[in-house]
Amino acid sequence: MKNTGLNWLGGVAACLVMIPSLAHGQDGRFEYRSENGVERSDPFIDSDTIEPGGVSDLETGIDSNTWLRWVQPTGQGRVWRFEQQVRLRAFDDRDDLNSVLLTPRIQYWTPVGENWQARFNGSASWMQRDGDTHYTRLEGEGQLRYRGVANRETVIRLRHTNYDFGDQVVAGLDQSQWRAGIEQFWYSEDRRGGARADLYYKTADADADRFSHDEWRARARAWTPLGMQATGHVQLELVERDYDGAFSLAEPFARSDSRWEAVAGAERPFGDRFSLYGEAGYVDNDSNIASRSYSGAIFRIGFRVQG
Repeated sequence: MKNTGLNWLGGVAACLVMIPSLAHGQDGRFEYRSENGVERSDPFIDSDTIEPGGVSDLETGIDSNTWLRWVQPTGQGRVWRFEQQVRLRAFDDRDDLNSVLLTPRIQYWTPVGENWQARFNGSASWMQRDGDTHYTRLEGEGQLRYRGVANRETVIRLRHTNYDFGDQVVAGLDQSQWRAGIEQFWYSEDRRGGARADLYYKTADADADRFSHDEWRARARAWTPLGMQATGHVQLELVERDYDGAFSLAEPFARSDSRWEAVAGAERPFGDRFSLYGEAGYVDNDSNIASRSYSGAIFRIGFRVQG
């Protein structure tokens, strides 16, 4: 599986060279976005940093995430998007968690009816940690987006992901994941305020049952103007995850976690391309495995550049 992942990574990257051939007389454009900040969080909770041991504490580190993108319209509302994502993470007192993540990605958007749009995404990722390949990842996603009125949008997503952790990580961690979800957006007339509600279900089939799991995730977020420039937001996220196999010989039962996170924050633009952001909150992960229970204050502060 490792060679397949590396071949996909090279293949997706090679597609970036083919951008001019898709022009068909229409003007393309270059976009970029970079988010850079310091944060204290649970660094294993997202799929990008899945770990055999899971989380046991909060960590403080630097997170730099950059997207470079070429957007190429091809007529009648159809668009190709070629993207390269680079993510660098460095933690204050956990050098073993420092990582580099490279993800070339291809997206295709097309109308499918008067109020519907379909989006298809394909990507291949490579993460390096401690000088070695930590995993390769292949991912495909399809979306259907419905906008019957200007200030509301519904998004249905289906995603499939394959992780190959190679030989340097715990045996049995390689896995295939399916994730399905629905998102509902509401916007104010000027788009400066709004809300969204998300519900996701994920199932992961790993080589070892103790890493296979099912997960429900619900999230609600609202944002509103704070004066003429800044925007404030609040967010609540709930996660329930249940594993299939016994956690260990010492704890011969399946792990089960309940996690919630609440944050509030604000963002202040300075010009069209630069903004400062910050948020603070609290996270709690209650697990039947004592070493995997943790809680504490979290924060994120940094800047965004885009254009």
